[in-house]
Amino acid sequence: MADGWHVKDDRRAFVLQNTNGHKWGARTDPKVPSDDNRTNDETAERVAGQIAGLWDQLLQEVTQLDRVVIYLGSRGCERAIALAGQLPASKVMFVGCDCGLPIKEALVQVAGLGKARRLLCECGGHATMQKLYKNFLNTGSLSQE
Repeated sequence: MADGWHVKDDRRAFVLQNTNGHKWGARTDPKVPSDDNRTNDETAERVAGQIAGLWDQLLQEVTQLDRVVIYLGSRGCERAIALAGQLPASKVMFVGCDCGLPIKEALVQVAGLGKARRLLCECGGHATMQKLYKNFLNTGSLSQE
């Protein structure tokens, strides 16, 4: 799905993704180097840059959003959580797998988001995020059913 606003009936969802050539876990753009050939520092720096750009886009729309759903992956979640700390916990929902869960949870607490909703998902989160998105547009609920 494309980034930007998606509308169905009276429901609107604003989508931002940092997939950069990935489609549901498969690389589709040969011009984007694989993380397999990068050092951890290079990968972390690239992800941090993506998150900063996405955050800037989100801030332009955040006043129109009731909830912000943020996927916490194994890379870049530290920065995503720190940025989310600028929002009220009642507006934030974190979706993430259990990889590094104690660290993610500690960072959420430090950011003052202990009351933010959390949802565990599969590694990568693609299926869960897609279910949340589709269910929201169909029913207005942020659940997976």
